[in-house]
Amino acid sequence: MKTNQEINQLLKKWLWVSFSIVISGLCWYFSNGLTGEYWYLLWIAPIPIIYISIKATGRQTFFISFISYLIGRLSWFVYLVSVATLIPAIFFTLILSFSFALILVLTRKVIFKTILWLSVLAFPVFFTAYEFLMLRFSADGTATSIAYSQSNVLPVIQIASITGILGITFMVTFIPSAIAVCLAFIKQKSKIRFILISSGVILLSVLLFGILRINYNSDKNSVKAGLVVLEEKYHDISKHPDFLKDTLVTRLYANEISKLAEQGAKMIVLPERAININKETENIIIGMLSNAALKNQVYIITGYTNFKNKQEFNSALVINDEGKIVADYNKVHLVTGLENRFTHGGEIGLFKKQDIQMGISICKDLDFPAYIRKYGKADLNVLTIPAWDFGIDDWLHSRMSILRCVENGFSEIRTAREGRLTISDCYGRVNYESGCSNRQKSTLIGNVSLQKISTFYTCFGDWFGILVLITAICFVIVIVRNKSENI
Repeated sequence: MKTNQEINQLLKKWLWVSFSIVISGLCWYFSNGLTGEYWYLLWIAPIPIIYISIKATGRQTFFISFISYLIGRLSWFVYLVSVATLIPAIFFTLILSFSFALILVLTRKVIFKTILWLSVLAFPVFFTAYEFLMLRFSADGTATSIAYSQSNVLPVIQIASITGILGITFMVTFIPSAIAVCLAFIKQKSKIRFILISSGVILLSVLLFGILRINYNSDKNSVKAGLVVLEEKYHDISKHPDFLKDTLVTRLYANEISKLAEQGAKMIVLPERAININKETENIIIGMLSNAALKNQVYIITGYTNFKNKQEFNSALVINDEGKIVADYNKVHLVTGLENRFTHGGEIGLFKKQDIQMGISICKDLDFPAYIRKYGKADLNVLTIPAWDFGIDDWLHSRMSILRCVENGFSEIRTAREGRLTISDCYGRVNYESGCSNRQKSTLIGNVSLQKISTFYTCFGDWFGILVLITAICFVIVIVRNKSENI
């Protein structure tokens, strides 16, 4: 029989554990949502769970971590149901929570099997290695990365120009890990002092690099761009093109192109699958767009559903200011399930406006850093992006594209149906923004920076992810070699 004192101590312990689970879970929930509004809570979220894992058993750590992260992942649940239906949404939520719990169990083992300062690296290394593997093998690319939550924090995201987004992930897990370990071993003052100083120096170095980078702007050249999305009711998403509807929507877009050109726009970007084109309508619809480009002396970039051949493509056209087609691009990364009818494209899309190197890509292509790195290697100044979001994910998906620009040092113009219209520079600054998540017409006009910066990431790719993965494997070897020890 346990005494009243023992029962009270046990009760206090589990009340503290429950409180920590809720606090950590809520921090994950709000910080890793779809808006980036509470980004700072991500720097707090792991602290209670890492601290508790040091005091708990391995099984307790798994359970506590699973529940905490499950609470956090619920911020995506409604969104996942809307885009992937209920069962996949449940599976996806549970598997991410399971992965997080496994990471914490491994972290706990490393903490007890290595020297203290090295153990601080366990959580960020395992979490970043996990994201690296997801980045390489997931059909959804980097969509689940926690790095995107920091997109509005310009000094932090500049590290992506060196490491890719994995550097952001590492930082937002490294600092909480250092704090948690210091709290758990607070009596070891000399070692704690070293960890705090080292962590502070690393954080300040990253912030200083970011601040210096965003304040360096040697190229003031720009081009004025216009972006337009019609009311969603005008777009036709059927598998059977309708000549009257297709010519109507093309005419409406041509009218909007003229209005934007009157305001000084030299490039007009329309959204993904804005129009349908088949063999019967090809000459007429492309002719209407070519006339609009020539008449207004603008480049027109538009997404279109490509029915021109037996195989269907999700495509995009670039028509220059002489009314000639200078690029016809097929989307490479298609949305699983929703775009199974389309054939994958194979090549990046490049074109020039005068002597300025530009590119074209479509929506989900921007979820894949390795693919967009090819544009960086082509010395791009501006990437144009017809896109189509799900309304609820308008902020998140637009920022995923913007971080590709930070990684590779070019500007972007992105026009999304049921999403956001953005113009951003090579530092990730959103200089102009408008929304059409309400399915209503939206236009935007602004100057696009032509500054191009060569980045370490473009040159060397996922070197940081590989380094972290090797380190994670070394940690696992340490765990296996000391398996006989009783923790």
